[in-house]
Amino acid sequence: MHPDLVKLLDLQEKDLTVVEVDTRLAAILDEVAALDRELAEAQRALDASQRATADAMKKRQESETKIESYRKLMERQQSRTDQLRSPREIQAAMAEMDLARSVLAKEEDDWARTGDHVIAQELAVRTGEKRLEEMRTAQAQLRGEIAARQQAVESERAAAVEARNLSAAEVERVLRHRYERLRSSRTALVVVPLVGAACGACFTTVPLNRRSQIRAGTLIDWCESCGVILYYAENEVG
Repeated sequence: MHPDLVKLLDLQEKDLTVVEVDTRLAAILDEVAALDRELAEAQRALDASQRATADAMKKRQESETKIESYRKLMERQQSRTDQLRSPREIQAAMAEMDLARSVLAKEEDDWARTGDHVIAQELAVRTGEKRLEEMRTAQAQLRGEIAARQQAVESERAAAVEARNLSAAEVERVLRHRYERLRSSRTALVVVPLVGAACGACFTTVPLNRRSQIRAGTLIDWCESCGVILYYAENEVG
C-alpha cells in the first residue's frame, strides 16, 4: 500500500473516533436540553397562574370599587327619597332604589365569584411553585451526574481532536486537502477499499491497470464515479 494511504487511513480512523465522541456528546447535551425543557414548561405554567391571579385580583378590586360606588349612590338616593312628599315622586324613587339594589346584588355576586377565583388561582400558584421547586431538587443530582459525564466526554474529545490534528499533519498537503473536501460533502467513509474489481463505495468497476497500480502501491487513485479515495485491502480479491 502507498505510504501516504497508510497515513490517510490513520487520519480517517482518528476522524471516526472524533465523530463517535461527538455523537456521545450530542446525546448528553440532548439530556440537558430535555431537563431544561421540563423546567421551562413548569415555569411557563407558573407564570400563567401568576398572571391569572393578578388578573383575578384586579377584577376583584374593580368589583369592590363598583360596589362601594353603588352603596354611596343608594345612600344619597335614600336621603333624597326621605325628603320627598309626593306619592308619585316617592314611588319613582323607590323604583330607582329597587333597580340600584338589583345592580348592587349582581355586583356583590360577581365579587364573591371573583374571590373564589382568586383563591383558586392562588392555590394554583402555590402548587406551581412547589412543583417547580421539587423538579429543580429532583434534577439537581441528575444534572450533576450529567455534568460529570459531559466533562469526561469533552476531555476525551479534546484528546481525540489533538490526535486527529497530529495525524493530519503527517499527510501530504494536496492529498489532505482532497480528503478534507470529500469529508465535508460525505457522511460515509472517504477512503474505501476495492471490493473485487469495483469501488467499495458505489461499486463502479475500476479498470484493471488502475487496480493493479493501486494494489502495487504505486498509485493513489480515486473512483471516477463517486470520488472516494481507493486502496487495496489484503482480504479483498481484485
